[in-house]
Amino acid sequence: MMEISEPSTANAQRLWHYLGDVERWGDHLPTFKSVRHVGGPTPTDVGSRFEVRQPGVATAVYEITRWEPEQGFTWVGRVPGVATTGSHDIEPDGDGNRIRLALDWSGPLAWAIRPLLSAKARRMMQSEGQTIAGLAERPEG
Repeated sequence: MMEISEPSTANAQRLWHYLGDVERWGDHLPTFKSVRHVGGPTPTDVGSRFEVRQPGVATAVYEITRWEPEQGFTWVGRVPGVATTGSHDIEPDGDGNRIRLALDWSGPLAWAIRPLLSAKARRMMQSEGQTIAGLAERPEG
């Protein structure tokens, strides 16, 4: 499992505004082309499914397996031979908060994916954490 952590002075509500609005990630995050709701509950909750398109990564459908507003969520995407589990959490940290993003690959082909995508995935996660923190810290207006 790989994990990154990004500090933020923003409150949990502001961070969740960007972290939990997954359908707008294509608008906000350079690491996503688009995220489109394709099934399950609306508004987003456990069981909601999203088609996720990212540059240089196979398109996959991710299903929400944990949804806790203003705290975090987990989703699992599957392509043949690999399941990708992504956790996105907001944790208290002193006077602010911390965004913690974690990624894990499992399945019979996970061993092949790790060396190919680990460095790229870490860079993408760092960009995502920094971007969400930056957006949430902007003055409201």
